[in-house]
Amino acid sequence: MKKIFLVDDEIAIRNGIGKSIDWMSEGFVYCGDASDGEIALPLIEKHKPDIVITDIKMPFMDGLELSRLLSLKMPSTKIIILSGHDEFEYAREAMRIGVNEYCLKPVSSQDLLKILKKVSSQIDKANHTQKRLSDLENQVLQNKYASRDKFLYDICEGSYTSSAAIKEAASLNLDLISNYYFIIILEYTHDSSFMTWIEDDYNCLRFSRKLKEDIFIMKGESQLELEKNAEMIRERLQAYEGSHPDRPIIFGIGKIESRIQGISLSFNDADEEKSYSTIIHKYSTKSTNRDLESKIELHHFKRKDLIDFLKFGSSSNVSSFARTYSSYLENGNFRSPFTTYYFLMDFTITITHFLKEIEMDNIDVMQEINQLETTASWIRSYHDVLNYMEKMLDLVTTCRDSMYSKFSTPVEMAVEYIHQNYSNSVLSLQMMADTVNVSASYLSHLFSQETGQTFIEYLTNVRMERAKELLMTTRNKTYEIAYEVGYSDSHYFCRSFKKITGMTTKQFKNQMQSV
Repeated sequence: MKKIFLVDDEIAIRNGIGKSIDWMSEGFVYCGDASDGEIALPLIEKHKPDIVITDIKMPFMDGLELSRLLSLKMPSTKIIILSGHDEFEYAREAMRIGVNEYCLKPVSSQDLLKILKKVSSQIDKANHTQKRLSDLENQVLQNKYASRDKFLYDICEGSYTSSAAIKEAASLNLDLISNYYFIIILEYTHDSSFMTWIEDDYNCLRFSRKLKEDIFIMKGESQLELEKNAEMIRERLQAYEGSHPDRPIIFGIGKIESRIQGISLSFNDADEEKSYSTIIHKYSTKSTNRDLESKIELHHFKRKDLIDFLKFGSSSNVSSFARTYSSYLENGNFRSPFTTYYFLMDFTITITHFLKEIEMDNIDVMQEINQLETTASWIRSYHDVLNYMEKMLDLVTTCRDSMYSKFSTPVEMAVEYIHQNYSNSVLSLQMMADTVNVSASYLSHLFSQETGQTFIEYLTNVRMERAKELLMTTRNKTYEIAYEVGYSDSHYFCRSFKKITGMTTKQFKNQMQSV
C-alpha cells in the first residue's frame, strides 16, 4: 500500500480530504498531515510517504519550497500540488521542480482518488522498471565476477600462457602483472569478513572457487618481500586459528614463484598443504584449553617443509631434516608434554596422508608405522623425538623410492601422455598428474627438473612441431591445423606459431616449398 501525507494550511481541507476517502479499501495508508511545509518536512522524513499532497500558498514554507526540498532529499517521493484558480501562474514553476500532478481547487474526493491511483500506477511502473534494471545490473555484475573468478582459477590451473593471461586480464580490468607471486587458499566455516585484512594490507587478487573458500593470488616486487609477507600471514592465521577454536579455518600457502605460469605451481603447493591441514584438523577437533595452548605454540614449524621432504628428500638427509624440523622442541622454549604430543601427531598424520596420496599399499610398512604411532604419547625427551622421526622418515623414503623404481618414471609417463593427447585443447598439468597418479606440484617439479622445460613450454613445442608437419604435408587451412594440434582459437595459434618460429604459417609453408 502507498502511504499518503497531506500538507494544507486550512484545517477544513485537511479534515475533509482525510475523512472523505476510505484509504485502506482503496489501497492507501493516510500517514499524517501538517499545516505548512516547515512543520511537514520532519514528519515526511519520519513517515517516508510515497505521495505528498500539498497546497501551494501556505505560511512559513509554501508548497513550492517544500517540493524543491523533497525533490532533493527524497527524490522518489511523488508530489501532487493543490492550487487555487488565481495561483495558476505557479503551475509552470511546479512542473519545473518536477511535481507529478497539478490540480485546481476545489477538488472532489473522487477526482483526487483518480489522481492518486494514476500516480500510484506511475510508482509501480517506475519500481518495475527499476527492478528490471537492478536485476540486469546484478546479472551483468554476476557474469563479470563469474568470468573474473573463472579466469583467475584457470590461471591457477595452468590453462593460460603468460601472454594470453595478460591479454585476458586487461580485458577484465585486472592488474595481474607482478615480479613474484604466491597463493593462499583459505577455507572457513563462518563469515569471511575476518579476512579483509589480507586485501587491505597486501597486494593481491581474491576470488572463490566454491562456497566458504577464498583464494588469494599474492603479488610483490621481490622474493624477499613475499617471503616475509607469507610468513606474517601464516603466523597471523595460525594465531587466529588457535585463539578461535569455535571458528576453525584451514589454509594452505604456496611457494614464491617468479612467472605468471608459476602461479599454478604455487596453487598446487597451497592446495596440497590445505589438503594435509584438513586431515590434521579432523584428528584434533576435540581439544582442551591446555591442548590449544600447545597447538598455538607449534606455529614455529612448517608442515610444508615436511611435505616437500616426503616428496623429494633423500634417505641420506633424514637425520639432518629431523633435527631441523623439530628444532623448536630442542630449544626448550615450551617443554609441555602436550606440545611434544601434538607435534608428533601432526608429523605422523602428515606422513600417513602422504602414503595414501601416492597410493602406497605396502601392508608391512603401514603396520610398522601404526606400531610406532602407539609409542608417540609416551615420548618426553628430545632424543626420543628424533629417534621416532628418523624411523618414520626412513620407512617413507625407502618405500617411496622403491615404489617409483618399479614403474616408468612419472616424467616418462607424462611425456608419453602429452604426445598422445596434445590435440586436446583443455589438456592441463592437473589432468596429466591425475593420469600418472602423482600430485601436480610433484610432477611439475620433476618435469621441469628432468626436461628443462615447464609443462606449458613442452606442450607448446610438441604442438608446434606437429603443426609444422601438417603445414608441410597437407593442404589444410590454418584454422583446421590449429584445431588438430589443440588450439580452439586460431588467432592465438598463429601468434604462438610466429613467436616460436619467427614466421607466419604462410611464410613457413612458402619457405618449406621453396627448399
